[in-house]
Order: sequence, then C-alpha cells, then structure tokens
Amino acid sequence: MTDRTPEQGGDGDVRPLARVTLSGPDLSTVNLEFEDGARRGDTQQVIVPPFPEEPQDEMEAAPPADEPFDPARYEAALPVPDPLAAEAFMAVLTPAHFGELLGDLSGELQLVRDEAARAALTSRSRLLRLNVEQYRVNFELARTTLNRVLAETGVGVRTSWARQQEHLNFMNAASSGVERAYEQATEAIEQARAARFEALAQAGVRPDTVTAEDFYTQQALAQLAAEGHAVRPPEQKSGSKRVFNAFAVFSKFFVGLISGVSINLLFNPESRLYLTLIALTAGVMFSVLLLWLVDELSYRAKLAASTPGMSRPAHYVWGIVAVTLLYLGVEGFLNWDGILRTTQEIAANAAQQGQLTDLSVTPDGPTTPEHWSLLVFTLALVGMAAGAALIQGRERARGVLERERLTARVSALKAGGTWHEVARATDLVTYLEAARDRLAPPRDVTSPDHARLNERVLSHWESERDGQVQAVTGALVREARALHETLEEFAAQVQAARFPQRRAGWRGLLG
Repeated sequence: MTDRTPEQGGDGDVRPLARVTLSGPDLSTVNLEFEDGARRGDTQQVIVPPFPEEPQDEMEAAPPADEPFDPARYEAALPVPDPLAAEAFMAVLTPAHFGELLGDLSGELQLVRDEAARAALTSRSRLLRLNVEQYRVNFELARTTLNRVLAETGVGVRTSWARQQEHLNFMNAASSGVERAYEQATEAIEQARAARFEALAQAGVRPDTVTAEDFYTQQALAQLAAEGHAVRPPEQKSGSKRVFNAFAVFSKFFVGLISGVSINLLFNPESRLYLTLIALTAGVMFSVLLLWLVDELSYRAKLAASTPGMSRPAHYVWGIVAVTLLYLGVEGFLNWDGILRTTQEIAANAAQQGQLTDLSVTPDGPTTPEHWSLLVFTLALVGMAAGAALIQGRERARGVLERERLTARVSALKAGGTWHEVARATDLVTYLEAARDRLAPPRDVTSPDHARLNERVLSHWESERDGQVQAVTGALVREARALHETLEEFAAQVQAARFPQRRAGWRGLLG
C-alpha cells in the first residue's frame, strides 16, 4: 500500500498510467508515472517484496532421512548409442546442390552468341531440370525408405540388445549369488570338519572316519573285541585261505574224475567214447553233489543253534556222517572193482606173453588185489575232499554269524543314543559337501544357448538393415553419379559454346 495526498484524488479517481519502470539492485522497486500532472517528477514507488530464493542445485538439498539407500544411483551409466538417421547412410549430394549448379549454368546461356547453340543448350537445360527434379523425388523416396528400414530393424536390434543386457545382468547377479553361497558352504564344511575331528578324537576312533556307519562299526568292533568276539578278516585277504579254497574246489572235480574213471572201467569194458564221456560226467556230478551236501549240512549245523526255525544241530551232524559214509562206500566199491578188473587184465596180458604160469591153476575164491594201496589212496582223497567241504561250510557259517553279531551290536549302539552327537558330526561334513556340490559352480550359471540365440537374432537384424540400406543407397549413389556426370558434360558444352575455339589458317578465314 502507498500513502495518498489530497492533491492526488480519492480512491474512486481513475488516473491513467503514463509509464511503469523498475529500479533497485534486484529490480524489486516499481515506479508508476501518471499522465495527469504538470509535475513529471511526481512518481509513486511501490516496493515489491522479493521472491523467496530457491536452492540453485537440487543435489545440495539434504535428502529426507527416511529415503532408503539405493546403490543403483551411484552406478556408472551405460553408454546409450544415438538413434540412427537416414542422412547418415546417404553419402550423396542433396538435390539443392545440383539445382543450384544447373541454375548457374542456365544463367550463363545468355552469354552464348550463337542462337542455334543457345537454343539447343536451353532445351538441354530444361531436360536436365527435369532430371534434377526426378533426382529430388528419388532422394526423398530413398530418405523415407531408409527411415522406414531403420525404424523396422531398429526395433529388433533394440529388443535384442535389451534382452542381452537383461541376460547379462541376470548372469552377474546369479554368479555373484552362487559364489557367495559357495564360499559360505565352504566355510561351513571347514567348521564341520574341525568339529568332526574333535568328536572322533574324544570318541577314540580313527580321525579319517567319514561316515556315521563307519563310526558305529568301529565302536561295535571295539566292544566285541573287548568281550572276546573278535571279527576275523575276510578270507580274500589271506593267502592261505585262497589256497585252501582253491584246493577244496579242485578236490571236488579231481575226486569226481577218479569216480568217472572207475565207472568207465566197470560199465565200459570196450572203452567206447560216448560211454567214457557219460561215465566221467556222472562221476564229476556225483562227487560235486555229495561234497556240496557236506558243505551245506555243516553250514546249517553251525547256524542251527542261533537261528530259530531250524532243526537241532545233531540232525545235521548225522546227515554229514551219512553222506560221507555213502560217498566213501561208493568210491571204495567202484575203485575196488576197478582195481580187480585192472589186475585181472594185467595178469592175462602177462600170461599171454609167457611171463606167468597158467591162470587155471589159481584158486577160484576171491583174492586180495596186489594194488590195494591205490584203494586206500583214493579213499584218503575222498575223505580229504569231504573234510575240506566240511571246513568250508563251517567257515561260511562263522562269517555269517560274525556279521549278524556285528550288525546287532551296531543296531544296539544306534538305539542307545550314546554316540548320537558324534555320528551327527561325522555325517554332517558329507551332507554339507553334497549340498555344496548341488550348487552350480561360480561363473558357470550362464546360459550359452540363450546368449548365442540373442547374438544370432541381433546379427540377423543388423544384416537385414545393412542389406536394405546398401540396396537403397546404392541405387541413389548411382543416380547421383550419373546426374553429376551429365551436369559436368552440360557445363563443358556451355563453356564450349561461350568460348568457341578459333580455327587457324585458311579454314579460319573461310569459316
């Protein structure tokens, strides 16, 4: 508001303004001059309060306290290529240049003195103007076509580029996440290994135990050994056991061959081939079957005491005795009869050669063969084979009993829960290693197929754009070059018409 004097009239007076000016260091003072006074110096000054000053830079303003920290604001900006324009691919002069040149050449036609040449050049200039106009039309059409091609292919290029960028961002995030998870899993495995070593050392077992089953097995073996039930090593780890098993198997077939020879001597006096093969096969089968029965009966006799549902051990023992006696009796009879026949044949052959007396003078009653030691040796072999089968059956039963005893003790230890924490610490390392192996290796979570597909799509769009651009610009360049050569030829003709060459000698005088 301003102070008013009586000379200036009341509030209802209308006073036209003559001029309004601003003054002051910050132009905040308004000077009003009216047209009603003889006094030009009578001015009113209106003091306008200055506008509130705003901060010059938005970054200088303090951010609100509740705004979350965003690391993306501090990341380096990726380079963004400028959009492609048609003029960047049109490496030709514009129609204005050719039109200007044609206009200059047309203006020089007035200086041609020869009317016929001037008329011909004027007609040619009009035709050239039509060529320039056609070039302008083709130039604009090429520009429109290039803009359309760049727009169509640019969508595919930008889409492929954006998809590739998203894939790269995903790969980086996945790789960093998997790498952190892999490092955390490795640290957890190292801690679990240290805890396993401490637990195994306190339990008193080997520190190289890697599974809880091995730990319980070692504890069970230690307890059984302390009670006097030590588990013996398997037969395959002892050389003498291998030799004994080989002898037991060989004895079955060797004694079977002896039986087959005895059967052949008894039932095949003429030594026919098929009867010989039958006799040998029957002897081997008979020997192997009876020795397998001895093995199985000794195995069952050993397990009968601790296995419910089986007969008494004495029954299996009597079975072993019966099978052995049967085997010895049959082998003894076959070998005895074979020895008698062989001895008689030997005596008959010797009598024919005159080395012995006549056989008719010998008594008719049974006589003891001279080679009775062969019978004893054969029965001894049969007894040894039966004994080997008996030992094999008992050893097999002993291994089964030891494994059952060990399994029962391991089950008792697991059910007791005394070593539960140690077993858990032992198996924890294996579990963590398996969990870490299920993680994809660091920097190997990319999708090569996806990346190659994006590259192929991007290459397709770029090749499509280059092909269409080259086709359009190639035609335009050829047209511009032809027009340029035509204008050069026209310029040469104009210059020749303006400055004709004078002929020297008589031709110039006559011409």
